[in-house]
Amino acid sequence: MTLVGRAVAVLAAACLLASACGGNDDGGRRDVRGPTSTATGTAVAAATPQRPAAEPIAEEPSVPAPVPTEAPAPDEIAPPTPAVAPPEPTLVLTPVASLPDPIALAARPNTGSERGDLYVATRGGQVWLLTADGDEPPDVVLDIGDLTTTDCETGLLGIAFDPDGLNLYVHYTDLRGNNQIVEYPMSGNGVQGDQGRTVLSVAQPACNHNGGHIAFGPDGYLWIGLGDGGGRDDMFNNGQDLDSLLATIVRIDPEPDGDAAYGIPADNPFADGGGRTEIWVYGARNPWRFSFDRDTDDLWIADVGQNTWEEIHVLAASDGWAPGANLGWPLFEGDERFSSTATPDDLDFPAYVYHHDDGCSITGGHVYRGSAIPHLVGTYVFGDFCVGRIWGLTADDQGIATRVELGLSVPQVTLVSFGEDAAGELYVLSFDGTVYRLELAS
Repeated sequence: MTLVGRAVAVLAAACLLASACGGNDDGGRRDVRGPTSTATGTAVAAATPQRPAAEPIAEEPSVPAPVPTEAPAPDEIAPPTPAVAPPEPTLVLTPVASLPDPIALAARPNTGSERGDLYVATRGGQVWLLTADGDEPPDVVLDIGDLTTTDCETGLLGIAFDPDGLNLYVHYTDLRGNNQIVEYPMSGNGVQGDQGRTVLSVAQPACNHNGGHIAFGPDGYLWIGLGDGGGRDDMFNNGQDLDSLLATIVRIDPEPDGDAAYGIPADNPFADGGGRTEIWVYGARNPWRFSFDRDTDDLWIADVGQNTWEEIHVLAASDGWAPGANLGWPLFEGDERFSSTATPDDLDFPAYVYHHDDGCSITGGHVYRGSAIPHLVGTYVFGDFCVGRIWGLTADDQGIATRVELGLSVPQVTLVSFGEDAAGELYVLSFDGTVYRLELAS
């Protein structure tokens, strides 16, 4: 769909709790369809996939010293004073809460101050309330710890509120390792834990590649990410199987008329046949976080690779989010052939990839649309679980993606998630036990 960037080698990869990464490094060889990605600087200029990336600040023309009426000899003229570009603002991660293995964050609509009340899921099965003003300690509002485990890549993996904030949806793996999407009604700031309603259940053949993300789109429907069933090399053959919900992102109506657990939007690509009616896109390996740009509505999908490449897909809202798109796994890893010789017409190649010299498990983030960091507006902020580094991604009007350093990191093998509050400010969730807010240094 778009062109790809190429990441430079920076750090050796650690192995991911949530990715089942592998070896078979190709030594950095890459045939790309775009310029080499950059990795310099502490911040990045605003850009979106629809707009040109901001040009570097140009030096002002040199201005010689004023010349008197009687011109001095050439060796008496003062040399030009070079222009100095102002330094880019420094970004910092400010701790806002300490929680055991925070894994997902959601802002409840129509609550709190401008930021909204924040709810954080921890992998062990708890959901915590962080008040918008941060003047009270976190409080557990839901505990499903007896319904899940944290073996392998299991646990409570994602949370989302419906658009009116009346229901909380959780995505977890049960004691058998199967995916469960459950709706809980809200009561005040709390969750009615005894009123859970199962919306969707998906059997998993292995304990890894569970996906786990869940979000409401701008269309008001519930979007759910599911991995390929685990193991290696798509060993269960789900990647290209349209009769399976594994290896997909599904789109459903969780509050249909009648007694059905969920409904199928009429414009789903397979609503009239050809595949499972719930599927929106398929061919994912382990989509670890996706998000909608709150300005453009574009859908950004981060998909964890296996041997060599991590990848990001961008499905433009102007293209209707590419219904029925094939993200390529296991035919391709990134945009490099992985298996078979088939090249289906519905393939959506990544907008950006990076090599396992730079990390080993992508953690998808958000396009920044807050107001506290003006120069970051329009930049997709993401990172890598293994190395803990946080980057920005911009794209010009030709779709050429460029990765830049933000000067931010958390400990290795801890960068598990990003979150966004009601004001568009971003948060970083780390298995070091901390929820951070991304801010300008004071």
